[in-house]
Amino acid sequence: MAIHQATRRELLAGSGALFAWAFAPKLARAEGRDPRFLTIVLRGALDGLAAVAPVGDPDWIKLRGDKALKAEGNSALALDGFFALNPAMPNLHRLYHAGQAIVVHAAATPYRERSHFDGQDVLESGLPRPAKVDSGWLNRALGTLEAGDRTQTPNGRRAFAVGPVTPLVY
Repeated sequence: MAIHQATRRELLAGSGALFAWAFAPKLARAEGRDPRFLTIVLRGALDGLAAVAPVGDPDWIKLRGDKALKAEGNSALALDGFFALNPAMPNLHRLYHAGQAIVVHAAATPYRERSHFDGQDVLESGLPRPAKVDSGWLNRALGTLEAGDRTQTPNGRRAFAVGPVTPLVY
């Protein structure tokens, strides 16, 4: 039986991951804080109909087939008589029924051209068509609020973004 001798790099990576894991619940959960507004922009990969399904639509199962969430029989989390959440989203379901979260389903901008990148800029800028701007709708909305503690987080930051670049929305 051979025992793997860990390299220094593996030990550092493992201890770093263990250290970061201790702080992950604090960073990832907004419900323990007093958030004024939390916006999440997911680029690609999330199928809105797999997250929030129109289970009350009579054509839903016919269009989606065996991948369709159903109002009965597969533990979909009912929002109202028409929409249901994917069962992997119990926290959002709880927040929705507590009146602390909303779902804006099938919303779109007026942009109807073919560029995905321009469409993303329209979504984040809040403008009706692509334009060269330096800030998005959320940053401009924050600028209209009165100065003070209402727009400050406990650590003094005004916004937090995760990604390779700061999104235009901020």
